[in-house]
Amino acid sequence: MGRWVKISIEDVASYQAGALVKALESKAKYSETQENPLEAAIERITARIRSDVKSGGYAVDKDQSKIPGELSGEAVALIVEFAKPRLMQKLTADEVNLANAARARLDKIAEGKISPSLPDDPEAAAESVQASGGCKLVRPARGVPQRSDYNGL
Repeated sequence: MGRWVKISIEDVASYQAGALVKALESKAKYSETQENPLEAAIERITARIRSDVKSGGYAVDKDQSKIPGELSGEAVALIVEFAKPRLMQKLTADEVNLANAARARLDKIAEGKISPSLPDDPEAAAESVQASGGCKLVRPARGVPQRSDYNGL
């Protein structure tokens, strides 16, 4: 088993009661053509975790469906938080606390304060780098700024 894992519906079922998973798969769907809400939740939360890992400057796995194995509990907590309201059920206080703790840990990873495990098959560096946007003011010379330094601004 690798350091990076793919979250499955079985992982959510083992974290929560299996009845919740069954209800999400059947009652939360509006029609037979609609996708399983758990699969959509897994995709979205996986993308968010991978984005936070990239934001922290860390490499991610080539497989778009994999996240660091140590974050699987956080992923499932966020998946439950995302999917449970589809059943018109309120989250319990424990579920809210676990989701908040998961977000806090992901924020620390995005800030570069916590390092996730290395991917089994890392993306190429050019694919993993998330460029920051914004602009820079570049001054032509050191010293006291002159009026001419700001021409055109």
